Amino acid sequence: MTSAPSSPSNRNYPALFMALDDVLETLGDGRPDEDALQRSFEWSADGFGAEKALLLIVEDKAPGLRALASRGLTPREVEACESGRSVPGVSSSRIREALVGRVPVMVQDAEHLVGVKATTALKGRPMSVLCAPVCDPRTREVLAVLYVQNDALRSPFGEIDRAWIEVYARVLGRALAASRAHPVPEEPAR
Repeated sequence: MTSAPSSPSNRNYPALFMALDDVLETLGDGRPDEDALQRSFEWSADGFGAEKALLLIVEDKAPGLRALASRGLTPREVEACESGRSVPGVSSSRIREALVGRVPVMVQDAEHLVGVKATTALKGRPMSVLCAPVCDPRTREVLAVLYVQNDALRSPFGEIDRAWIEVYARVLGRALAASRAHPVPEEPAR
């Protein structure tokens, strides 16, 4: 007899479903805007009980990343992440790994990382990290990256979390691709 996988006690699954619902609803309306994506991000951060979370949009111009939403980070830390630098709890190495590999990256407990996988941003206390690329469903171009971090002793990420963030990243990819295909016209200067 096999047992069902246990679910972390502090996951708020209704909030995770609301995150998906918000994005899907705006897709149904034709053109997701940044406010809708920020609301969805907040639902997902709530759902994971994230201590730190970040949604970085990949841009063509330097520095290449722009924070659309964040949680648990100061403006200076967000600016560092946009520039590709690590801050305590947010590893630029894990972000690059997700961007280059185009697959979600999960660290269940950073204290157990060794060698090249160990990063200074995750040292000092046990942290659990999920980082997922957000790709255009047609071209597989990376449009954004989603990063969430929790206390590994209290709420480590597991396979169900990796599966959920992968689905959520796919839906975000559809939304971002739709918003790029139909950009909102800018207001004329007055």
